[in-house]
Amino acid sequence: MDPAALRLEKLGLSHYEARVFIALVRSHPMNGYEASKLSRVPASKIYETLDSLRQKGVITAEEGVRPVRYCPIPPAELAVKLKAEYASAIDELEAELALIRPTPDLDLTWNLKGYDAVLARMTEVIRGSTRSLMASLWPEELALLEGEFAVARARGVVVVLGVFGDPGGAGTYSVNLEGCGEFSLVRLGRKLTVVVADSREVVMSGIDGKGSVGVWTSTPDVVLVAKEYIRHDIWGRMLIDRLGEDEFRKLCEESELLSLLIHVK
Repeated sequence: MDPAALRLEKLGLSHYEARVFIALVRSHPMNGYEASKLSRVPASKIYETLDSLRQKGVITAEEGVRPVRYCPIPPAELAVKLKAEYASAIDELEAELALIRPTPDLDLTWNLKGYDAVLARMTEVIRGSTRSLMASLWPEELALLEGEFAVARARGVVVVLGVFGDPGGAGTYSVNLEGCGEFSLVRLGRKLTVVVADSREVVMSGIDGKGSVGVWTSTPDVVLVAKEYIRHDIWGRMLIDRLGEDEFRKLCEESELLSLLIHVK
């Protein structure tokens, strides 16, 4: 197809209109039959196309003769016309866009179903982090996500991990929460796993093989609760390690409230 016709299509003419206009530029005046032959626009569409071009002001018709003959406006005139129309449309668009106000941040929540979906969303959250990552997870999931955490650290993200088992080489800010994990597994029957990114979004999942379910959300209150849950487990474990198990058990025995908090279901 003629490059000029393709350009005219981009500037608003239909496929048939562009072909007919180019044909008229090449040879004019022409009647409908001649325009159809030269442009290769079907005879059933030629008069509809010619009428449309007339309404757009890009061709003229010699009404005093039969059959009616058609001429294009000069190409330079068409160029000026299109420039003016597009400049006007752009000015109007600019004014309309200026009136649009940003939508306030929405608190979104997505349900996740299946182990692969949960791990995929956790991976996306980790990759999208820019400042901090906090996670409580199990050794099996750590093994799958460890590379992503390492990449995040390399770009300057602070990564804090609570691992329900041996954290291995999971980084400086990692704590063994094996005891907490056993307690959680007994209560929930699933491996509760949480990843918080930039205090902005969280993925939480009860991992149970292919039957895993989870949720991703950017709701600030939920993100805060998830973050505090991880912080509680980590600093609680560190305090117990510092006191010693015997001292901590004794402290629980001496404080009814602390004992209640530890054992309440």
